[in-house]
Amino acid sequence: MYCSDRCKQIDNETFMLRIPKDQDFRILQLTDLHLGFGFLSKSKDKLAQDAVKRLIERSKPDLIVLTGDSIFPFWPRSGTMNNRKQAKKLMEFLDGFKIPYTLVFGNHDCELGSTCNKEELAELYQQGAYCIFSEGRKDLTGVGNFLIELADDSGNVLLPLVMLDSNMYGEGGWFFSGFDHIRDDQVDWCMERLDALRQDDPDIKAMAFFHMPLREFKEAYEKMKLGDPSVIYCHGSIGEKNEYFGISKDPGTFFDRAVENGVIKWMFCGHDHMNTLSLVYKGIRMTYGMSIDYLGYQGIQKSYIQRGGTLITRKADGNVDIRMVPLGPVVSTRVRGVKK
Repeated sequence: MYCSDRCKQIDNETFMLRIPKDQDFRILQLTDLHLGFGFLSKSKDKLAQDAVKRLIERSKPDLIVLTGDSIFPFWPRSGTMNNRKQAKKLMEFLDGFKIPYTLVFGNHDCELGSTCNKEELAELYQQGAYCIFSEGRKDLTGVGNFLIELADDSGNVLLPLVMLDSNMYGEGGWFFSGFDHIRDDQVDWCMERLDALRQDDPDIKAMAFFHMPLREFKEAYEKMKLGDPSVIYCHGSIGEKNEYFGISKDPGTFFDRAVENGVIKWMFCGHDHMNTLSLVYKGIRMTYGMSIDYLGYQGIQKSYIQRGGTLITRKADGNVDIRMVPLGPVVSTRVRGVKK
């Protein structure tokens, strides 16, 4: 676990990371690394790791956030299902940068038949020299529901980062049962924590990080294509075939509760490797992180406009800037059905 005079674990669901109040703080979101660390994935793992190195060198982040599917224990692509070994190699790789990092689980980190479940991976990640991670409360759905409170030197919280497990697959099966979602007990917990922070600062604003996009992302995109002025386009595009969104068939309550609560102003996800869209809907900016994946999608190593990272900068004045950090020279801003 990352330990320094600026970072401490307050309890099983809270970390405090002190940041300079008068300086910009840079968060690099990386998503869907899909590192296999097996005999079938060596060449593609090198491409992914080289990509991460380049993004970190260019962005110079103060904190790295991985939004799921960091490892890929899928035998046909990786040549291994040993996600224990994969997690250890991931930590060794990230610890080498000597920059604190945190993560949430995706739907592939613990494939069916892999060596470790999420609880066991959580124990491993807590051993990372620069890793900030907690299993969170055991009575909540998912593993890794916790807060990182960015605070000034006096301990006043400037920007809470809410880390949420969006879980894996639906009831009654594995992949073919459809994707899961952030459950109601997680939502209740999140809103209670935000309400408590608002008692100290009525103007507090928060960010949420999770793997799978919310249904409202697709809803907002479709409204935007129809010219609805309530949706504000920020950057990126939907590059998945047939404008695909990897959303749950269960609507969930997280977005509506967040709008009602009013503290979360930014949400970041991954999951759909070709989507890079960022837009504002009902006062919340929802952003797909640019992906890294060279292994998960068949033939994706030939694609390039989606690959990169997302740099989130909390300015010294409290404002937030979000921009894509593409690996290649071209970024698509094409939105189907909308003339630009």
